[in-house]
Amino acid sequence: MLFADNSRAADLALNATVTMCRNVPFGLVLVDGNLVNVSEACPVLAAWTSHDYTTDSRGSWLFANYWSFLSNGQGVEKLPWRVPFDPKDPVHTPNSLDTGSSAVRDALARAVLALRTAGIPLNAPLSDAQKVSRGGEQIPIHGSLGQLGVLNVITPGQVDGKPDIVFGSSFVQQVRFTAAGPPQALSVLAYSQSADPSSPHHADQTRLFSAGGWVTERFTEEQIAASPELRIKVLN
Repeated sequence: MLFADNSRAADLALNATVTMCRNVPFGLVLVDGNLVNVSEACPVLAAWTSHDYTTDSRGSWLFANYWSFLSNGQGVEKLPWRVPFDPKDPVHTPNSLDTGSSAVRDALARAVLALRTAGIPLNAPLSDAQKVSRGGEQIPIHGSLGQLGVLNVITPGQVDGKPDIVFGSSFVQQVRFTAAGPPQALSVLAYSQSADPSSPHHADQTRLFSAGGWVTERFTEEQIAASPELRIKVLN
């Protein structure tokens, strides 16, 4: 579920956003003194039917920028919904984005403008835009902002003036307890174990995290002895 990287915000608002986009007169929106043609964004968003933030997803980066401009740091309950949040019905509210609001249209135009200014195609895969640096290596990272309703929270930002990941999943573990034997556990350290760029463990688990992989944890002596990575060093 965590690595499905599904966006609840997209579940709630993507279809309405696509309809709004298609109905913009001549595809043009005047925002912040710029006349922005948003028509190219419509098919890109419409094709993003998975609503996920996997590294190969296309349209997800455009939607993330759009949602960031729309929310502008506010909680999701503050956005223009036709059916606002009701604490008595938190599962089904809010819903039905009010695409008649100029804020929605303007946010999409700002997102389109931002990607074009950055030289990023609107349909670029997430792997082209969301990466973390490890010793000069650029590793694509799946997941996205918490405000998008993505459980695997990843926060893009800048490090030394360059795009990078500044916050996100770190030590991730899933454990299964059964009556048949010892716990069954998988884990991954998203930022890797070593801070030494020359170490083989400086980026190995970051690559593993990028690929959606896991490290198998071992509890019993038999499990530890069976590990292909086991090394024993006797100290005098």
